[in-house]
Amino acid sequence: MRRHALWLCLGMAPSAALALPSEPPQVVVRGTVTTDSGEHPAWLTLICTQGTGAALSLQLALGIDAAPDFPFDAYEGPRAPASYQPSAHLQVGKQRFAPINVAGWRNGEIDGAFVFGIAATLGQRNTATTVAAALGKPGVTLTWVQISGNLQTPPLAAQFAPDAAQSKALEKVAIPCLPGYRHK
Repeated sequence: MRRHALWLCLGMAPSAALALPSEPPQVVVRGTVTTDSGEHPAWLTLICTQGTGAALSLQLALGIDAAPDFPFDAYEGPRAPASYQPSAHLQVGKQRFAPINVAGWRNGEIDGAFVFGIAATLGQRNTATTVAAALGKPGVTLTWVQISGNLQTPPLAAQFAPDAAQSKALEKVAIPCLPGYRHK
């Protein structure tokens, strides 16, 4: 019952929310993930941290029960075997990007949730920064296909369609972490 209440709370949260001032700037966009068991809620989080260890991060969160046969454990932790293989296929609008490595973890705040993440250090240009920059354009849709690494397990296919306010928030949060931004 607790897990369902937490998912319900997430579902009732605004579809785009800026973090509290004590946390790094972030935007959360609600979407869906399609698995072999159907369509389920998913969340995309874009985070831009500043200062020492600054980075831009894109995170895909979903409930583990949405894809019970997916090998989440293979992605979990800093030395997870699947994290060494390019397994995330991202597309913004019609623009496709080269597959990228992802790592993952079980969300400690939400029982039963798993998070896939990609990141770029401040000023670095990679798929994460290019996708983040593209998300700031109004009317685009992000598709994140997470392959499992084996042919027996179907991929997870998540879609996020930010509205105009969310696109503006995504752009505002991402800009300080993008290559070429001049920090004051």
